[in-house]
Amino acid sequence: MNNTDDVASIQATLKNAGAEVTPEQIENKLKSLAQFKVTGAEAKRNATRSLAKAAGLDVKTLFAGGETVPVTVGEIQPGMRVELRAKVVQLWDSTSDKIAQTGLVGDSTGVIKFTIWENAEKEVLEEGASYRITGASISSYNDRCQLNINKNTTITQLEEDIEVKAQEEEFTGAIVSIQNGSGLIKRCPECNRQVKKGICSEHGKVEGIYDLRIKAVIDNGIEVRELILDAEQTCALTGISLDKAKEMATEAMDASVVEAEITDKIIGRFYTATGSLMSRYMLVKAMDPAGPAAAIDKAAIAAELEAI
Repeated sequence: MNNTDDVASIQATLKNAGAEVTPEQIENKLKSLAQFKVTGAEAKRNATRSLAKAAGLDVKTLFAGGETVPVTVGEIQPGMRVELRAKVVQLWDSTSDKIAQTGLVGDSTGVIKFTIWENAEKEVLEEGASYRITGASISSYNDRCQLNINKNTTITQLEEDIEVKAQEEEFTGAIVSIQNGSGLIKRCPECNRQVKKGICSEHGKVEGIYDLRIKAVIDNGIEVRELILDAEQTCALTGISLDKAKEMATEAMDASVVEAEITDKIIGRFYTATGSLMSRYMLVKAMDPAGPAAAIDKAAIAAELEAI
């Protein structure tokens, strides 16, 4: 998009939101930003925000007319139609044949769940790659926003590496469940999805690559977290390395023995998990044994607060 197109687009967006801005005002703002080497989509976003603020508008009103405006994850609100520059943080296994791909994307302001619907007929995204996603709609479920990619969305891979904000927390509780997909698994070499019975849902029959992970639920008596531990963290917690897991599966001729061994080692035990919050999951960076006292104390505090 050239400068003339940017000016027209910004003017239309602001007009739909109720602000009359001249092309000269927009051009001056873009020139001012260019002096600080702010160009392209970033300049368009900054100019739109600045001029909207000067006109006394709320950011949310910019989307009342259905216009697509560049945003960061931190600016996203339900009902928006957005242009987002973000990095694929994690891919999840789809639980519906209506979903082509789902996972998390993020930038320096946060992360958000994305869904590519099957009828969108889009190429799947690569974990770790950065993209410009234009024309995606924002919905809300359980007070969490979701980025929906459909037929009207365009996706362009970027050469730059988008920085993603880390959202770390510490959580102490007991492991109450080991979820399906834990233990020794195989991943597609193309998209990194879990391969089931030699079949990738996107690339069909593939020669999967072995990986090791734990998907668990930790409960402190008040709330829960869903944890994901990669091969390194799984080994640190259980003493089972990827090579050891493959040996166990070969000897038993059954990969499920690895999940069973992991379950026996950690189920019902208390830990303090430290990691990055990515929507519903915590990506664990450290997992240390802990006594039940911390969880009990939290439950007692909550009971006292409810009694007040």
